[in-house]
Amino acid sequence: MEMSELTRKIELATSSQFFDQTGRNEGKTHQCTPMRILLEGTCSFDCAYCQVCTKRTGIHFTPDELAHGFLELHRQGKVGGLLLSTGIPRGDVDLGMEKLTETAKIIRSSGYNGYLHLKVLPGASRTDIVEMAKYATRLSINLEAPGSSYLSELATVKDYSSDLLTRHRWLAEIMPGKHSTQFVLGAAGETDADLFQTVMTSYEKYNPARIYYSAFYAVNGTPLENHENTALWRANRWYQVDALLRLYGYDRAETSPVFDEHGMLMNTDPKILLARNLPEVDPATAGYVELLRVPGIGPVSAASILKTRDFRNVKNPDILRECGVIMKRAMPYLSLGRTKQTTFASWY
Repeated sequence: MEMSELTRKIELATSSQFFDQTGRNEGKTHQCTPMRILLEGTCSFDCAYCQVCTKRTGIHFTPDELAHGFLELHRQGKVGGLLLSTGIPRGDVDLGMEKLTETAKIIRSSGYNGYLHLKVLPGASRTDIVEMAKYATRLSINLEAPGSSYLSELATVKDYSSDLLTRHRWLAEIMPGKHSTQFVLGAAGETDADLFQTVMTSYEKYNPARIYYSAFYAVNGTPLENHENTALWRANRWYQVDALLRLYGYDRAETSPVFDEHGMLMNTDPKILLARNLPEVDPATAGYVELLRVPGIGPVSAASILKTRDFRNVKNPDILRECGVIMKRAMPYLSLGRTKQTTFASWY
């Protein structure tokens, strides 16, 4: 196959294989972003929300085709990395892992040293994962749901404990801090409180680099095509909760008030919900963790305040703004003394 024909085939595959859960196509290649693609565009598994599992035919590549096609697109500046997975025809997980690893090996041996994210298949052997890790920037396996009872609503082929959770633990051992997972929100009717317990356990026991949250979107032709779509705000709120856990140091007890009486997230910034009953924070004396609890102050601006207050008055809203504080969010939670009488315009 000529290279131009091969790259067109890859671009066609990326426009048809992957859809995010908003219904917007996520497969198009963009400069400086990883290209997402499947080696094999059909799958014998029965994930109820997945359009790939419904296909009898699909675009597929040999490891050599995919590797050299990606390298050419990267050379042209059309893609900035690769997220590679595969469907599993005939349920042959070992063969799927072998082809994924062979593709990665060809890419690395050709001199590419950029971002290469490889998806571990459910039920993959530890030996195959260790081999795959030699070439990956990141490995991931999607847990999809917060437990076996919820997963059973989405797939009957995969065993939550052995096929997914055990492999999640192996990734933490094989590539510590360089692995990730993902959940599909709303597909199985889970509560956010249930998901929160699974997310917290994952961070506490396995320390993934990231956890991703995808709002369920019903795809025509799948068993869940008539299932209600999950509101996008729910995924956005989950990313905010995740930041509190991953970047801001919140623990289980501190974070639990973000859920309502039904165990669901409220459509309000969770950091604001958690700050409502906190005493006002004095930026001139507060420690790093205390500053992080203030809406509008993040890790960078908190560190800047600590550095700046040795020689400047950080009770001045203009100085805080220079430190990166979003004053319209932070002002109600700060103790600024007489500077609190400043004009409203200076908060922005």
